[in-house]
Amino acid sequence: MPESAPLLSRPAPHVALLEFNRPQGANRIQPEDLAVMRAHLLDCEASPDIHVLVLAGRGRHFSAGFDLRALAGQPAGSQPPDAAFEQLADAIERSRLATLAAINGAVIGGATDLALACDLRIGSPAAQMQMPAARFGLPLYAGALQRYVSRLGLNHAKRLVMTAARIAADEMLSIGFLSEIVPSEELPSRALALARLMAEMPPAPLAAMKRAMNAAALGEGTSAECREALRNAFDGPQIGARIGALASRPAADEQADR
Repeated sequence: MPESAPLLSRPAPHVALLEFNRPQGANRIQPEDLAVMRAHLLDCEASPDIHVLVLAGRGRHFSAGFDLRALAGQPAGSQPPDAAFEQLADAIERSRLATLAAINGAVIGGATDLALACDLRIGSPAAQMQMPAARFGLPLYAGALQRYVSRLGLNHAKRLVMTAARIAADEMLSIGFLSEIVPSEELPSRALALARLMAEMPPAPLAAMKRAMNAAALGEGTSAECREALRNAFDGPQIGARIGALASRPAADEQADR
């Protein structure tokens, strides 16, 4: 299959899958890919039938990040073209959709920020990550630095950003970049199972809690805006109906959800 821009598919009810599709180039992200990904994200958010978005990479890599050759020739102090990258990561973070990154191999540079912008991240033993911006003298944009600190903690963030260290899957798990590691051959099915599980949740309360937890990471989780979003997502009849439905399910079904 020829390499192309990121692809969007619907692998399960209420679930969308957005895949990097340049496997021969380690899924390096071209400037034009950013607009395609943003358009796919907007399409998914506009569809009430989609509740969850899975981000993945075709081939052996998740993504080698933004093609830094696009930065060549930019004068000092100018607005770098990676502004569109930051806007995409911010949009993923703020999305009403529940988001999951399935990391099957290397995740490098700006692709690490796209993964950190997702709500959950799972990986295979082949996963590894690196943020080499400092090595190139590239000031990493503020949104990425904020996500590194809020997701991984200040000490881990400084080590990864300021030394350009490359770390493997087990350390990604220990510092919180990954929530779990599964065998490579099981990663797609596990990602889809998690996506299905989240897709079964009522979307409005899930989105409101996501918003409040993201705000909490910045010390703003009890803001008036977050409290209002949580209140607006409260639906007593729906809660009662779901409690009744879950109580009637066989125990085997409950175990399958875990």
